[in-house]
Amino acid sequence: MKNYETLLIECIKPVLKISFNRPDKANAMNDQMMDEIDQIISALRNNSEYKFVIFTGNGRVFSGGADMKEVMSKIESNGISPLWIRNDQLKRQEFMRKFDALDQVTIAMINGPMYGAGFALAMVCDFRIMAESATACLPEVERGLFFSGGGTPRLVNLIGPAKAKELIMTGDVINSEEALRIGLVNKAVPDHELSNAVEDLIRKLNKSPFSPIRLTKKIVNATTLLFDNLLMYEPDLQEQVLMHGEAREEINKYIQKSIK
Repeated sequence: MKNYETLLIECIKPVLKISFNRPDKANAMNDQMMDEIDQIISALRNNSEYKFVIFTGNGRVFSGGADMKEVMSKIESNGISPLWIRNDQLKRQEFMRKFDALDQVTIAMINGPMYGAGFALAMVCDFRIMAESATACLPEVERGLFFSGGGTPRLVNLIGPAKAKELIMTGDVINSEEALRIGLVNKAVPDHELSNAVEDLIRKLNKSPFSPIRLTKKIVNATTLLFDNLLMYEPDLQEQVLMHGEAREEINKYIQKSIK
């Protein structure tokens, strides 16, 4: 694996560990980070050397979500073009589909706050193990945005429609205990035991032949195909939100608040 600017890579076969590496930006996900993850996903296709892929954050944050300064810059430079909004959404959906289709078992090692886009990426992982001090939040609505990129159907599939509406509409911050209770994560463990918990899971899975594990992942993921049909509506919904002036105002407010 080559070196990346926004990611730290550790290769100890059969495990590949990927750490989001923008700690000074709360590991916010910008286009470069997404492109670099996409490159790794492409490299992992038909790669039998790696069976497990861990995603975590460098520092105290898993991911603060999308890089809002970059989002605002793109909105301004593209004049909130409906075509740009649609293409951006389709690109993000395709990224999540490729991620979901990986043969490798993917594990989100949630070491700290998990917001927005980081939350969405963790949901695509096969397993989510969360540090007790970590929190989770979907702040898109209060920032004038729509939780997209395939995130809403996946969240409904994980925790049900009532809880999904609550988390998305209120933007409430939930702790690890609540995340475990509602089925958002598989385990919540003391912070100092997080790495061991992930290693224990990998050790347990690695005792079995990998082919049945890979096929189990495929068949379980296939049960969610109905939710994929809902993704066709996302570009239109995001367009409606971003074409409204409130989105720009709320993003600007958030950026100014962050600067302070």
